[in-house]
Amino acid sequence: MRLRLLIGIATLITLAFLGFQLLFGKNSIPQQRRIAREIELYQEQIDSLNKIIEERDELIHKLKTDSLYKEEILRTRYGMSRKDEKVFQLVK
Repeated sequence: MRLRLLIGIATLITLAFLGFQLLFGKNSIPQQRRIAREIELYQEQIDSLNKIIEERDELIHKLKTDSLYKEEILRTRYGMSRKDEKVFQLVK
């Protein structure tokens, strides 16, 4: 009878300790959920930045290879023109 009581108490203490660790310990369930949410947010940021990098890489490739694209950029953004060319700019 005494042995059963000791085993019961030891089991209860062990379960209480495990329950405490699951709720409040270093690797607790709430902490794991918080970390999982952080990982998702960081993954979204990584995906967004990867998309920006791809767009910039495409732009760099166009600027290196496409002379018509370069001319369009120079004309529209910087107002450049060819020699002896008259440019008319319409203002609203």
